[in-house]
Amino acid sequence: MSYDSEMRQANAPNWLVALAFGLVLVGLFGFAQPWIVAPSGSMTLNAFDLAEWTSLHPTQRATSPPMLTPLMLRLQLLILSVILGALPTGSSARACAAIMILVLTLAQLPPLDIVYDPNNLNYRQQLYLAAASLTASFCLFAVNRRRIALLASIALPIIGIATASYGLAEAAGLYQHFEIGQAPGAGIWILGASYIGIAAIAGALRHIRRRFRINRMRMSQRLRE
Repeated sequence: MSYDSEMRQANAPNWLVALAFGLVLVGLFGFAQPWIVAPSGSMTLNAFDLAEWTSLHPTQRATSPPMLTPLMLRLQLLILSVILGALPTGSSARACAAIMILVLTLAQLPPLDIVYDPNNLNYRQQLYLAAASLTASFCLFAVNRRRIALLASIALPIIGIATASYGLAEAAGLYQHFEIGQAPGAGIWILGASYIGIAAIAGALRHIRRRFRINRMRMSQRLRE
């Protein structure tokens, strides 16, 4: 029996999956909101611009791996893309997720200048993350192992919170290095809240799936008796 039919027979609330999709959109909204608020409006940056700004600092070339702070910030789009690949349970939901994944992949691509400067670490990082987002997301589509997908939907938000927090802390350190006043913006809190909600929903769906399998095993035992 397929996972979809199992979930229907278990009366799994479809609104939970829809809510998870909504939380991914909330997370994207948080990604686009200010992560650092500075007295100067030009230095109040969202995660995307903050990653670009930190990539210009010379110390980022010396980290291991190189460009670690931009990586931690940009990793959030990859995580959200993979979560989109893990959540769908129906054909329409999968089609919607596929479109969103493609859009997010395009958003992560570097500028066309990479053609003329292929050794640029900043451009290469963006290219690799875009490729990883597309590959990992559609691998979950192809494998269609719901146990793995649900576990990923629980683990990835935790990884997202940890990497986002690390990236923001390192970026704040660079602000202090330049003696620029700063405070955390609303963006990271919005993204963090969406991660917590997604993990909670994935946990609930995993519990429903496990409960149905246990009930089915008990029913089979009764029929044999």
